[in-house]
This record gives sequence, structure tokens and C-alpha cells, in this order.
Amino acid sequence: MNYDVSLLEIKLFLMTTQFGSFSDVARRQDMTPSSVSRKMAQLEEKVGSKLLHRHTRSISLTDEGLAFARQCTEILQQYERVVSQIEQRADIPRGTIKISAPVAFGRLHIAPYLAELLERYPLLKVELQQTDQFVDPAAESIDLLIRIGVSQDSSLRMKPFGQQKYVMAASQSYINRHGEPRTPEELAQHNCLVFKGSNGLQRWFVGLEKLEPYEVTGSLYSNNAETLVEGAVAGTGIIVFPTWLIGEELKTGRLKPVMGQFNISTSVEPQVIRALYLETDQPAAKVRVVIDFLAGKYGSPCYWDAQ
Repeated sequence: MNYDVSLLEIKLFLMTTQFGSFSDVARRQDMTPSSVSRKMAQLEEKVGSKLLHRHTRSISLTDEGLAFARQCTEILQQYERVVSQIEQRADIPRGTIKISAPVAFGRLHIAPYLAELLERYPLLKVELQQTDQFVDPAAESIDLLIRIGVSQDSSLRMKPFGQQKYVMAASQSYINRHGEPRTPEELAQHNCLVFKGSNGLQRWFVGLEKLEPYEVTGSLYSNNAETLVEGAVAGTGIIVFPTWLIGEELKTGRLKPVMGQFNISTSVEPQVIRALYLETDQPAAKVRVVIDFLAGKYGSPCYWDAQ
């Protein structure tokens, strides 16, 4: 019997069964598809059986592969539990922590502090993945998710950093040319720069006591928030974005708050900036220290909302 099967081969095999493509696995593991294919061929040689049917556009399991996958899942889960228990007993943050965060938030409020984090915990390594797409932490082996939005029921544990607050803003040059809207109804006469994602145009909600939706239009839409912020700074129109994104522009005066007497949002429900991690009896030391580090940096209220 060949005992030379590696945990990496087992992990790549399970990812291949999940995604059905060497290319998808390679992209997630920073490898080439040919390297993944070669690892799978080596694995089959070691176990002495064909595990995968290789089709033109997909990959499926043989009967032997299905049985092998069931056992490998248990092996990998057991290994991860053992490693987690060792880390918790040592209570010393070490190893690689994989963090997933929104692109702009990661650039503005995580990346600037990584040098200090790594200096404080020299046995720690950080892999920061910045994406605005949905991420399955179990499938992607993510230790810590930083997410912003309406809180939903989840099997993940949550540590809130603060509530997301929105501001309607425009440059002084735009206000000088077009005036400042005084009521939500007047927004229909203004050039509104609106975020357009996979769900279409983002709606703006405005109100004094109760938020109401208002349809707005303009000459510039984008699925990149920072593009719209630059457009507003240049005097193109009015934007609605969270304070963590445009706080520096407001502080320097490049953008001015508009309709400040109203509550502004992009949803009726409160939106929270939070850390999410997989449900465990106790999070690993590396997860705990990163959450505590970021919470200390952000403060309460978060520094971008502090007066």
C-alpha cells in the first residue's frame, strides 16, 4: 500500500470534485491547470485506481473516486480540527490567515495596517483576497470574511465593527453650477451618479423619520464605486456612498454633504460592517488577533464616522 499521498493532493482532489474543472481549482490555488492535472494523475497512480472521468468540458467521479472522496473529506476535516486545536492550545497566532474583503474597503481600511499587524505577530502570514463577489468560506478555505451590508441569518459567527452610514455628496463646483437639492423630489432634476451592479441600478432611500425609495438617473453609471467618487469630485454629479469610502473627500472639502438633514441609505434595513468566520467552539488564535487588531484600529464609533 502506498502511504505517500499528500494532504495537498487530497485537497486538490476534493476541490476538483467540487468545481469539476482543473482550471477553476488552479485559479483558486494559484497554480496552472496542467499542474493540477499532473497532481491528480500522480494521486491516481498512488492509490492504484482511476478516480476521475476527464471529459472535454468537465470532470466527474468514477465509483472509486466517489468512495475515495467520502473518506478524504473526513480525513481533511480531522486534520483541520487537529491543527486548530494545536493553535488554540498554543494561543500564539501563527501560520497563514486567508482574509476576504471588499475591494475598496480592503484597500482603504485593511491594507494600510497589514505591516503593523505582521510586525506585531511575526509568526503570522496574511493572504488578502479583495473581491466584491460572493465567497463561500468553506469552499475557498477562507479564515476571515470582512463583509458590509444587511445582516442575514448565517451559520457563520459574526463580530460587528460598526454600522454603515451613508452621505449624499457633490463637489462645490457642481453645487455652484446646478444648485443644491433641498428635497428628495428635487433629485429628479439633478445628475445623479449611480452604482450599477449585477442587480441593476442601486436605489437611493431618503427620509427624515422613514426612509423612502427614490428613482434617480444621471449621465454616469458604474459597477466601480471609486470611479463614481472621482466623477463627483470632478463636478459631474451627486453621489450616495458610505462614509468609510468618501470620508477623506468630505474631510478635505473635495466633496460637500448634500441634504444633510435627511437620513440617506441604499436600503431600508440597517447595514453593518462585520467580520465573519466559520462556526467553531473557539476561533483559532490567528483569527482572534486579526479581529481584535482591526476592531482596535477602527474604534467605536469607527474612525471614519468620528467627529
